[in-house]
Amino acid sequence: MIAIFEPYLADYRYYALFNDQRLMSDVSNAVGLYRSVSAYDEERYEGHGRWGSSSGLSRSGDRDSYDDYREATPAEVEQLRRRTDAEQPEPRPPSSSREKNEDGCFAVFEHEADMVDLRSAIAVVEELSPEHRFTLPLGGYLRTELTAVLALLAARRRAEPVDGHYYFAEFESLKDVVDVDRAHALIRCPADGRGNWEIFLRDGTWVLGQEPRQKHVLPVGSENVERISRGRETAKVRYFDVWLGGTTEGGLYRHVLVRRTGSADETVDDLGWQPTDVFARLEPGWWVLELGERGFRSSRYVAAMRRRWPDRHNQALNYQAVFAEKDDVYDLGKVLFLAKRVDNPYELEYELWTPDGWQKTYNMLLRYTTLPISEKEFKRLAKLRRYPNSLNP
Repeated sequence: MIAIFEPYLADYRYYALFNDQRLMSDVSNAVGLYRSVSAYDEERYEGHGRWGSSSGLSRSGDRDSYDDYREATPAEVEQLRRRTDAEQPEPRPPSSSREKNEDGCFAVFEHEADMVDLRSAIAVVEELSPEHRFTLPLGGYLRTELTAVLALLAARRRAEPVDGHYYFAEFESLKDVVDVDRAHALIRCPADGRGNWEIFLRDGTWVLGQEPRQKHVLPVGSENVERISRGRETAKVRYFDVWLGGTTEGGLYRHVLVRRTGSADETVDDLGWQPTDVFARLEPGWWVLELGERGFRSSRYVAAMRRRWPDRHNQALNYQAVFAEKDDVYDLGKVLFLAKRVDNPYELEYELWTPDGWQKTYNMLLRYTTLPISEKEFKRLAKLRRYPNSLNP
């Protein structure tokens, strides 16, 4: 059994992709070898040390896909590497170049052979020095991505326990790991590899957390542990998601979204807020996540949708308020259009309300954000509406 921190200290996680779940027991049936350095990052092995950006793993989750993947053991990784090398012709290695792209920089490598894999670089630099023998120019996007990847790999390789724990900073995106001040959470796990993940709440208080699957986490040492914990305590606003163990309601696990401003905690209440004391009522088995602002906004929108539309077949909630942006749904004064669902058993279809009657919308609503509203809300809003000719579909 591997230690719970190992996946987050290894350079990469490797996966084998299959065209059919029934074939997954034998790695020789795999159609590709992939690696991932962090959540939502993937590269496919192209042979002879080369890796290329890919979406094969993420596409396996498509509704019409039969593909599936699983983590590959070191022996399986080597087997798939050898097979791919044998199947692919060996290309000419890239040539070292000191010609800088416009608004770009350079990836620096220790050995010439390393240049086939961009992530084998040892540094990203603005200007070259005489000791930089093996270099490749980078554009803006690759520069940002590679800088973050190298920072993450370096942190993993030098990670050491602090007071009996491994500590990790959590970020909303991979590119943010270059700056620990962008961390929105601090988590830890026992250095012996057994036990539970915990999350920092306040000075001296750690509560049950969860393994950071599908998260961007950076191992941090004692200095950054102190820096991040101070930053979390002094943040003007913090966002939490408190999960009430395995309890369910309406077939969904119960949880409470919390916004902390200063010493006040509030939870979402339909489109508004109400005070909550959920942190004073934490029970054994409940766990806490700290979210970034973007993640909290998405979670709040999902919560509003589920509360207002628990049953998608409820005809009373077939009215929709249409907004320009997702964050606008909490202010019904920002409604652009009003719509209602048409009784069509074959596809989702809506009509748009106008003072002159209902009009077909076709696919217009796909460009906007919608919120289910009650018939009472619809009638109230309809009285105040004038159809915006500038946005006439």
